[in-house]
Amino acid sequence: MSLVRKYASYAKASWAGMLEYRAQILLWMLGSAILVVMLMVWTGVSEDNGGQVGGFSTVDFTLYYMIGLIVRNLTAVWASWELDFAIREGTLSPQLLRPINPIHNHIAANWVEKSLRLAIVVPLAVLVIALTPGAATALASSATVGRIALAALAVFGAWVIVFFADYLIGMTAFWTSQTSAFIQGWYGLRVVLSGTAAPVQLFPAALQGALHWLPFRYMLSFPLEILLGKVDSPQVIEGLLIQAAWGLFFMALCAIVWRIAIRSYSAVGA
Repeated sequence: MSLVRKYASYAKASWAGMLEYRAQILLWMLGSAILVVMLMVWTGVSEDNGGQVGGFSTVDFTLYYMIGLIVRNLTAVWASWELDFAIREGTLSPQLLRPINPIHNHIAANWVEKSLRLAIVVPLAVLVIALTPGAATALASSATVGRIALAALAVFGAWVIVFFADYLIGMTAFWTSQTSAFIQGWYGLRVVLSGTAAPVQLFPAALQGALHWLPFRYMLSFPLEILLGKVDSPQVIEGLLIQAAWGLFFMALCAIVWRIAIRSYSAVGA
């Protein structure tokens, strides 16, 4: 069976599971509500300061957080929780008998689940942008075909970083029962440093300089910066190269850690 057919089988099973547990998925989506909350916070601050904060107007904040809502749901990952459970409960053991690495199941399930997420968040984002005076016009002027293509590439790069970093954290369950603490800690860093709580451009200059090289900016902020015209062509190229480097780093590290961990894995039924 080719890899494509295997993914199709995983996707079909994941779709059935998603329909069965759709309420649970909706609860998971509440984590993205922070973007809506931060939109209200920053638009309020903007209005109190004459309509602009750090170069961001009320319209800029609306576009940033509503498009960010879509990007965040496109890059949402929960594989670490499932991997932690599978390792602790021993349900990983039968998965290892299949002629394909279990990570492919997580990847297929992750992308299938996004169809439900997008069906909810895209209409919401479109509605808010349409109801915000000047937002649709500003988006139309900044979102050229070239920027849309580059932003889409950056969104995929963001997903690669988020997924493999998350999977790497999930693999700590091979050695510790406190994986949830690592997951929550990593999530907190993402919220603060990826641009979820506030646009990276509003951070102190020293922190912005550090985030230019760290992976967090490339998990959310960078695709938005491209689409909204906050970065020029040389910065886009440099950012895509840095993003690709981090993606390859986490992919390679996952492969190495998996080989080490699986040699000593033992659990119920292993």
